[in-house]
Amino acid sequence: MKKKMEVPEKRNYPRLKAYHLAKYRVISDASVGQIKLTSLKDIGGGGVCMRCEERFPLASLVQLYINFPHSSLPVPSIGKVAWIKEIGKTKRYEIGLQFMEIEDLVRENIAKQVNSVGQACKESDAEE
Repeated sequence: MKKKMEVPEKRNYPRLKAYHLAKYRVISDASVGQIKLTSLKDIGGGGVCMRCEERFPLASLVQLYINFPHSSLPVPSIGKVAWIKEIGKTKRYEIGLQFMEIEDLVRENIAKQVNSVGQACKESDAEE
């Protein structure tokens, strides 16, 4: 039986599994793409993993508008495609975006939320 090799974490910010709806469009030198709907799989202060039906080239820039439950307006950001993974044979993809442009206060709030949930989970695990 093969042992699963652990890969060291490369992220500067931890991620939290989350389901948020968002809108996105690909930004290229030639044009700005059509706005489309997506969902986020996880989020952290450094970026997000989104699910969609199209594949983008690595390093593409994506304008993202995240709908947070506590915010009446979508939060705008720009991310760079860091990685792409096809979901089985569904022609759907998980795409890792690294935040390139996001308000500092928004990034800090995301990081605080992720850390507080992570801390609560650790405390809960310690109590069991």
